[in-house]
Amino acid sequence: MKIWLPYLCLGLFIWGCASPPVQTTESGKPAHVKSRVLIATQQTKFKNEVVSEIRKALKQNSIYNKTVDLKNLRYQNTDDFSAIVIINRAMAGRPDPRVESYIDYEPQKNKIVILTTGMLDAWKPDTEGVDAMTSASALDKSDKIAKMIVNKILAIVEQNQAQ
Repeated sequence: MKIWLPYLCLGLFIWGCASPPVQTTESGKPAHVKSRVLIATQQTKFKNEVVSEIRKALKQNSIYNKTVDLKNLRYQNTDDFSAIVIINRAMAGRPDPRVESYIDYEPQKNKIVILTTGMLDAWKPDTEGVDAMTSASALDKSDKIAKMIVNKILAIVEQNQAQ
């Protein structure tokens, strides 16, 4: 029974690393540092829908946003952003290792919003200050999930503008 577990983990790892990259896109004018949002995500139909809804809402609120592939998160100067949204998938009960590493090294944890997808996985970080949620990748729920994330982003942006 336990013999298949390493093969499952290897398969999930390969599947996670083999997904096509997300194209870097930017929307809005980056003039106001206190209203800039970075979105790091992976390529799936559900995640694309969620990101599309988030970007529409941010555009309506005149908030600059930049979307990058999760693999490129470590190359972004996160000091330039008031909020950072990370959308990733859980594999074998854990998030993408880059997410955990990023959380460990980002000093401003209160500006991080994480969505981890997975059917049975409900991972949330142990670190205080990180706003994390989990969801199954159900396309009919993408707008609801996106609205929840946008509300969290707007709260972070408002807090930054008040400072």
